[in-house]
Amino acid sequence: MAQENPVPQEGKKKGGNNFLLMIIIVVVVTLVVSAGTSFLIITLLGQNVQKAADAAASTGTTGTTGLVVQAEMIREGARYPVMLKGGKDVAIVDALYYKVGSEECRSSIGTNKLEILDAVRTIFLNKTSSEVTNPTGQELIKKQIKDAVNEITGYTGEREKIGVLSVILIILTISQNQ
Repeated sequence: MAQENPVPQEGKKKGGNNFLLMIIIVVVVTLVVSAGTSFLIITLLGQNVQKAADAAASTGTTGTTGLVVQAEMIREGARYPVMLKGGKDVAIVDALYYKVGSEECRSSIGTNKLEILDAVRTIFLNKTSSEVTNPTGQELIKKQIKDAVNEITGYTGEREKIGVLSVILIILTISQNQ
């Protein structure tokens, strides 16, 4: 009789181990399935959001693509400092975006980013704080930036309609350089 008792105890241990193993397998399979489902949902939603953003960016028929595409130079919230004329004042540019008439122009802006930033700095170096703060001065700066970017990227003449169409410039503040 002493031999019969150990056998059921081993069976209970194996049964307990099998139950624990079964729970672990169920948990792992559930995690893998939920992670895979989450990945697919995020991927599909990301594509839909991008398509919606592209559709929202289109306004009429401009250029050969029929879309107006937004190109980012200085991301909103970057607070990019730019020296003004005389070196005493600094304009803090919060955002700088371009609305362009083609994907080719947008990629060309990305390729020539340093040269374009240099041109933007040069434009601001020729401006005083009073020119930057009034509306007509800001419109002049936007036009000069647009012309400079189109010149750098090669979208002049007839190709200008698929180049930079407008400039979105947000100047946060002007402070004195100390």
